[in-house]
Amino acid sequence: MKRKIQLSFVIASLIIVLYSFTTTTNSWDANVDKPLKEWLDDHFTLLDRQLADLEAGVARMKNNKAIPALIRQFKKSRYTYKKLEVISATVDSYNAKWINGPNLPKVEYEKTMAAVSEPEGFQVIEEELYGDEVLENKDFILKKIQKLRFYLKESHQYIQSQTLYDWLVFHSLRMAAVRLATLGITGFDCPVSLDAIEEARHTLRGIWEVTELFNTLLYDDREGYVMVRNAVNNGDIILNSVKNFDALDRARFIKECTDPIFRGVTWMQESLGTDFPEERIVGLSVVNPFSKGLFYDDFLKVNEFFPQKTNKKPNADLVALGKTLFYDPVLSDDHSRSCASCHQPGKGFTDGLKTPMSLDGKPLKRNTPTLLNVVYQNAFQWDGHLTSLSQQFTEVTLNRHEMNKDALELTRQLNSSEEYRQMFKKALGSEVIDFPMVIAALEAYMMSLKSLNSPFDLYMTDRGQVSADVIQGFNVFMGKAKCATCHFAPVFNGSVPPFFRETEFEVLGVPSEAVWQKATVDPDEGRYTLAHAEPHKFAFKTMTVRNAALTAPYMHNGVYQTLDEVIRFYDLGGGHGIGIQLPNQTLPPDPLKLTEKEKKALVAFMSALTDTTGLTTPPARLPRLSGEYSWLNARRN
Repeated sequence: MKRKIQLSFVIASLIIVLYSFTTTTNSWDANVDKPLKEWLDDHFTLLDRQLADLEAGVARMKNNKAIPALIRQFKKSRYTYKKLEVISATVDSYNAKWINGPNLPKVEYEKTMAAVSEPEGFQVIEEELYGDEVLENKDFILKKIQKLRFYLKESHQYIQSQTLYDWLVFHSLRMAAVRLATLGITGFDCPVSLDAIEEARHTLRGIWEVTELFNTLLYDDREGYVMVRNAVNNGDIILNSVKNFDALDRARFIKECTDPIFRGVTWMQESLGTDFPEERIVGLSVVNPFSKGLFYDDFLKVNEFFPQKTNKKPNADLVALGKTLFYDPVLSDDHSRSCASCHQPGKGFTDGLKTPMSLDGKPLKRNTPTLLNVVYQNAFQWDGHLTSLSQQFTEVTLNRHEMNKDALELTRQLNSSEEYRQMFKKALGSEVIDFPMVIAALEAYMMSLKSLNSPFDLYMTDRGQVSADVIQGFNVFMGKAKCATCHFAPVFNGSVPPFFRETEFEVLGVPSEAVWQKATVDPDEGRYTLAHAEPHKFAFKTMTVRNAALTAPYMHNGVYQTLDEVIRFYDLGGGHGIGIQLPNQTLPPDPLKLTEKEKKALVAFMSALTDTTGLTTPPARLPRLSGEYSWLNARRN
């Protein structure tokens, strides 16, 4: 079974390595550094011994009768790792991707070049042990176990060389809660065995054992500690109440277990007076430690997705200016279209077309994606060839097929307007308008297009109710249907938790036409065109499913008109299920075998992710231009 490609850019780990772990400051306490390292030593040693036993068992294997025992030994090692992961995956996120990354090639890009690395770690071994040719692949499995032990040894040595400051431990515990909610209970880490319930139990044990190290330090202010303890107990109760992977109520688990763990850890940190470096160091974390949980609209810090810029939130004047520009056809060469022409607010900031039309009336290549929540990602356009909103606006504005606007002509037109000059002065301090100022304003407006207060969000944050179908749909989305292993909560796009510093790309096998047998793949090769990296042939960015009820048609080529068709495509196993044979399809090719009730529940859930409140009203009017451009005052937004 094939799984998703996860890019190996580990920005979060680099930031931590370069700034946090190598610091020699004494301003941060390290109260649990010694006992935690002893705990880590014990678990790393145990895990290596378990893997050595697995290696010996594979080496001795003479026939398939040994496979059940090997799987049991493999699971034991996974359970130990799940406890270790609570700390190790955050402190050493670089090695973590080799220890427990998806069983797919990893692709790194440097401009027009790409480096492809073979996958390593637990998930590779799992797929082999659960496959049909275990004995035949014995040498390969042995090699992968040996590589896994190597990466674990590297991680162990690296972590032991660091000072485990209290703030870092608390940060790791919060990331562990997020990882459990978004990856652990979805089966992301165990796509073949689907042993997520038992693995989640061990993650909770790891969280509690590390939390317990702070017990004697808290004295009278123990509210956070008690909250974590109760949340772990609640999680155990929920996990123990289900018989299998599909039966888990993931909505309840998040509300009663992982969110309270996240909050409780922060309260513990505040009780000890421990620093929050992520609050004052730009780029350290996009997750807000003071949020109440995964589905609160402040969980992800919008401005942290742009660490190269200021840590300050764009001011209201700049947002208002960007909104006005967004609706102004002065941004196009013939003044016939604005940004809002193709990103129509009433259609979820899409256009309702299979693909948009060029300025000369010809269909363009790819479907118009929504701009709602567009800031919560690290790659732009369907193939991800742009890495910032400013790049995206620049490209679209200058592109001869889209806006075809000369930057100098645009600024001349804007500078002719007294109203625009005053708006720019108020927002940016200068009434002499240049092109970068235009882009900055549009970018600020995009940052304001947050759509995180849907009916489902209100339910998950105890501010509203949804139907039983919606809750079932969420649980199917996060479980049996495997949607959440690509569309990651809470934005349900390709931003990979718990650090949200990577954007995923998938090879789905999207057809050129909506047929269900003997289909042919759409000829657009997607991300492959950037550097001809074979694993990314026909790969496209994972888009958000928030507001999906408004954004039809779907897929990069707009081939499907309804959510029912999209679900049918995935249920059949993607392109593989309709006759398209791609060697690098990242979507599991096995049919999901969803019931009709489950399919309807999925549609109900995605419909409950709709939220455009306060985002669809256009400006009352556009600023007037003057002089030779006064004839443009008849333009409409």
